[in-house]
Amino acid sequence: MKTLLRFTSVLSALALMFLISCNSTGNKGAAVKETAELKKVEVSITGMTCTGCEQTIQTNVMKVEGIKSVKATHTEGKALVEYDASQADTSEIRAAITGSGYRVNAFSELTVSETQK
Repeated sequence: MKTLLRFTSVLSALALMFLISCNSTGNKGAAVKETAELKKVEVSITGMTCTGCEQTIQTNVMKVEGIKSVKATHTEGKALVEYDASQADTSEIRAAITGSGYRVNAFSELTVSETQK
């Protein structure tokens, strides 16, 4: 009987920890509000030479709170970044890219029609 009681106590504690962990976001970049003011920019970048460079930029930019998506491409030397303007801005995106060892040349804000291409 004591074993059964102990087992149910442990099981209950594990279930509670699971529920708590499922309710936290864990990824700051994914924590974008549903009513967010989303903007999309194209960032011209110097220094990317391979897919590893693309991954490095994507990973580091996604760490910025408010970033919804990042797609870097070394062949075009650019990244497309979608973000919540109430949580992030281009200076934070620039810092994440330059902190990764690359150079930001320019930002171009994309219009609605350009984002649907």
